Amino acid sequence: MFRARRQIRFADVDPAGIVFYPRYFEMINATVEDWFEHIGYGFADMIRRDGYGVPLATIEVDFKRPSELDDWLDFTLDVKALGSSSIQVDITARCGEEIRLIARPVLVFVKTEATRPVRIPDALREKIEHYQRGQA
Repeated sequence: MFRARRQIRFADVDPAGIVFYPRYFEMINATVEDWFEHIGYGFADMIRRDGYGVPLATIEVDFKRPSELDDWLDFTLDVKALGSSSIQVDITARCGEEIRLIARPVLVFVKTEATRPVRIPDALREKIEHYQRGQA
């Protein structure tokens, strides 16, 4: 399972000293971006070279416990479903053994000039399937 580690910074917290919830969405997106880089298809190539994007279609998030300044969160990403133009993943953030959030985003593969779903290219589909088999 893919893992990205992030430290909670001052810019991430509100006056109460806990993560301001919209910042979690940036961390979730960063985890997705890091995962694409990990499987060999980073956003620079995807967007600039090939003209694709992976915007969110939907996202569901369960906030379990607050995170605070200087906490280290481990974000894990697991592919749950691979459709013809969509990717459903589960992202869990933990601080030690404690779950802080569980997110279930659905990403849609689009051609950026049209912003409508397109079929995931076979080469990318192979990378994702390879990852799903635990070989990446």
